[in-house]
Parts: sequence; C-alpha cells; structure tokens
Amino acid sequence: MSEFSGLRDRPFYCSSCGLEWSAFQNYCASCGYQYVEEADAGVLACGISVARNDACNSSRNFSSVTGCVTWGGGQVILGIIAVVLALFSAAMVASLLGSVYSDQESAVATWVSVHLMFLGIVVTVWYFGLRHTRYPLAVLRLGRIQRPKKSTVFMMLGVLSTSLIATSIYAGIVDALGWGILTPPEIESEIIFNGPFILLTFQALAFVTPLSEEIFFRGFVFRGLVPKIGPWMAIVVSACVFSVFHVNFGVMIPIFITGLLFAWLYWRTGSLWASIGAHAGQNALAIGFQALST
Repeated sequence: MSEFSGLRDRPFYCSSCGLEWSAFQNYCASCGYQYVEEADAGVLACGISVARNDACNSSRNFSSVTGCVTWGGGQVILGIIAVVLALFSAAMVASLLGSVYSDQESAVATWVSVHLMFLGIVVTVWYFGLRHTRYPLAVLRLGRIQRPKKSTVFMMLGVLSTSLIATSIYAGIVDALGWGILTPPEIESEIIFNGPFILLTFQALAFVTPLSEEIFFRGFVFRGLVPKIGPWMAIVVSACVFSVFHVNFGVMIPIFITGLLFAWLYWRTGSLWASIGAHAGQNALAIGFQALST
C-alpha cells in the first residue's frame, strides 16, 4: 500500500474510472488502474510521472493510458500472432532435439518446447506491452512474492476446486452423451520423465507453463483489453483466446471455463501470483494423478 502523507482523511478516486478507493489503496479492482508513489511525485505504473494530487484525484487526465496499460487491442492481436508463430517454431525445434533422446523423446520435446515458449512469451509481452513502462512488474501485478492474504488463498482454492469440478462434470456429460470428440484427453504418460527426473516434468508443466501462460493470457491479453472493453468482457475474450490456443476440441470448453476463473481471480485479487498459483496447482494435480496411475 502506498503512503499518502497528510492525506489520510481525504477521499481517493480512480483516475481512470472514477471509483472511490479506500484509504491508501493503490490498485483499482474495477478497471485495473494502478498508482505507484515515487518520492514526492506520483508515478503511474506505465511510467508517466504526475503531480501527487493529479495521480490521486484527476478526472481521467491520462485517458490515453487508461488502466495504466501502454498497449491495447492492436498490440494484443499482434502479440497473439507472434505467440502462435513462436508456438510452431518451438514445436519444430523441440521435436528435433527430442529425437536425439529416443528413450524419452516426448518428455524431452515437451520440456524443451515449454521453455522455448516461455522465452517467446516473455519477448512478445515485453516488446508489444512492457517496453515503454517504467514498472513492468507493477503493470502485470507480478511484484515480489509475499505471504498471501487468507482471502486470496481461499479464492485460489475456490477457483482451483471449481475448475476441477467443472471439468469433471463436463467430462461426465459428454461421456454419457457419447460425444467422444469432446471428451477431455488424459495427459500422455510419454511426456512425463521416468524416475526422479519426473521433477523436470513438474518444473516445466507445473511452474514454467503456468507462469508463461498467466503472463500472456491474463497479464498481457486480459490487462490490455480491460481499459477498452471493461473487466467482464475482457474476462470472456481472454478466456476464449486461452481456449482456442489449446486447439483440442475435448478441452476447449473446460479450458474456457478455467480461463474465466483464472481471469476473474486475477482481476479480483489484483495479483498475477494468485492465478499462477491456481494454475500451477491444477497442472501439478493432473501430472501427479497421471504419474500415480502408470
């Protein structure tokens, strides 16, 4: 929380949407606007310095950067195209490297692909979104890791449980209807490393993948759309993009539901670490169940 000396009793309003803030609040849960204090001047998360009073109470003085985001729909579209190209490039390189290790070809290819995609996403998000900001981690709401609030932990667990339950119900419905093409596929055992090297699988799929996907789909796509179309529509659109990226018809609906939940969690808590944690927990459980069943 920022400290506003001498302004404790004054009301504060979001410079982007006008919503009244509580004392010392520096993040708007409605539109995503963030205020960062630096010395005696207010500094928007996008790096634009303004006077203290303007930062706290101005009436849309910086409408061109609403939500403290320096990118918009055009950059989001270009970023999606760039990540699609990176996805195909990473798959080709990973396939070549995986063929060198015939015993664990799929596991190696998956591990390499995950890390190449992480690099591709970081470069894409930086170039199309963060390179013009002074506080890129603040814009993403990806600050240093701190002990989470109890409410955040409960919301993370609630989102994780809801996602798992929704996926289970969906799988039961399509199975009862005999719609095989829409049945969610299980994780292939071939992509899991054998023995103690399974830790590499957890590192890639339960840490790197959630981190990279949350940075892109929530931190970049969702954050870039919020100032233009509002949080609820941005949640839906970002979930659609998240779902389409997974290609397989059997997971599109469950992934869409999960995308809605993760985006809501990010918006509600104002922390990307919350959605990363829920995402990591879901992937870790899926890997763990698959490993125990083989």
